[in-house]
Amino acid sequence: MKKIVLFLHGYGSNGSDLMALKDYLHLNQSETEYISPNAPESCEFNYFGYQWFALNERTVEEIQRGLKSAFFYLDDMVNNIVKKFEVKTEQISILGFSQGSMLATYYALQKENTFQNIFSLSGSLPKKILNEIDLKKNNTKYLIFHGKIDDVVSPNQALETHDFLIDKKMESQIVIDDSCGHSISPLALDAINNQFKNQI
Repeated sequence: MKKIVLFLHGYGSNGSDLMALKDYLHLNQSETEYISPNAPESCEFNYFGYQWFALNERTVEEIQRGLKSAFFYLDDMVNNIVKKFEVKTEQISILGFSQGSMLATYYALQKENTFQNIFSLSGSLPKKILNEIDLKKNNTKYLIFHGKIDDVVSPNQALETHDFLIDKKMESQIVIDDSCGHSISPLALDAINNQFKNQI
């Protein structure tokens, strides 16, 4: 069965950034389609980068507004993938880093569709946004990774998101890397591959 891995890059980056991860994923390459688009907006602070939404103030309110707007862009993208590759959302895993991680989680929590996986790397959502989300129950599996010494996005958000999912009886695994900052470490890749392996 065909699998889709949709990468959502971080703020100020671009689609080619996360595509390199495909070489570290233990998937059948002939049955897997990797998609890593640029975010829809040019980044205001990086001429060569893109953003899913603006981060001028970096407040919870600004993030919430941005997520609400980016939700529809991602929804169109997922619908196009389903149609183009003739797959169901259960065959799609969304792997997001930082801002892309926030969007992946925010999006999947408000869709009735089940996705194969949401891999949330160094992002997650503030508690205020989680508490106000229009939650839809589905069987999507979440894997949350965060570096304990991340000085860009607080690792507390990863813990809050994981606790929220568990409280809502949704499947979530959390991995905290004590020696990792705002990045993706081998611990994250191992956890992702293990999750895929358990789904074969």
